[in-house]
Amino acid sequence: MYQRLHEFLASRQASYTTISHPAAVTAQEQAAVMHVPGRSFAKVLIVKERDGFVMAIVPAATDLDLDRLKGLIGHGDIRLASVEEVRAVVPDCAAGSIPPFGAMYGLRAFLDRGLLAGPEVTMPAGDPGSAIRMRWTEFERLAEARAGDFAIPQSMVAAGGIVRPRRRRARAASTPGTT
Repeated sequence: MYQRLHEFLASRQASYTTISHPAAVTAQEQAAVMHVPGRSFAKVLIVKERDGFVMAIVPAATDLDLDRLKGLIGHGDIRLASVEEVRAVVPDCAAGSIPPFGAMYGLRAFLDRGLLAGPEVTMPAGDPGSAIRMRWTEFERLAEARAGDFAIPQSMVAAGGIVRPRRRRARAASTPGTT
């Protein structure tokens, strides 16, 4: 387990279980090797916003809806952070294994409510071969995140179930008799 995470959890007297698993890169792969449903495994995304960076925490089986998250953040444009930006914000943690606690990095955190649907949450522990599991009430306490609905199930995205409004193009005013 990642030392910074261990210290963070100890300082807050957290109750959790450590899990070792075969190394996996993505949150969905980590959930799969541990036989954990993707809806119960926390995926962390770092998002660039006007004032810096924030942490978005969603179930592994979902995609982030930036428009919905932007509504929670409440100002300015947002985008996913680049790989280089993530390394700068979280320099001592393996890619794809960022623990979902924004306070560890001085980041505001936003938590999708879908992650709190089950009795427990499993999450990366800072390296590709370990994770931790805790009751969702404990996770909610430690995450210190603003809850909202900003994740879309990957099954809906893959099936084309998400319909986004098209932007209307500005049309030139026409004058009578022209085409």
